[in-house]
Amino acid sequence: MSESFCVVTTTIDDVKIARALAESVIEAHLSACVQIIPGVTSYFQWQDKIEMSQELLLQFKTTEQCAEKLMQYIKKSHSYDTPEIIMTKIDGVDLNYQKWVETAVNQDLS
Repeated sequence: MSESFCVVTTTIDDVKIARALAESVIEAHLSACVQIIPGVTSYFQWQDKIEMSQELLLQFKTTEQCAEKLMQYIKKSHSYDTPEIIMTKIDGVDLNYQKWVETAVNQDLS
């Protein structure tokens, strides 16, 4: 494997924003694939109160080389004041899938 594969995750409460973010990230070649998973119920403490929100979970498939740039892009584009943005390194992945991801995200790196 030439690069390390990872998944960057965030949550968003608006489907239009989620779709726009997914499309723009792929167009920018920062992620090969974005999965938008609906129906996530999040409980969290915010400003000294327990909050609950219906959200969408977004999973961005990328490489470690692109992860930091992707996370900064998500943060800049996100509608939340303090968005959840988590990068998870993947220890094992199908080589053909990884090559596809690497090709998709490396087209426009500069």
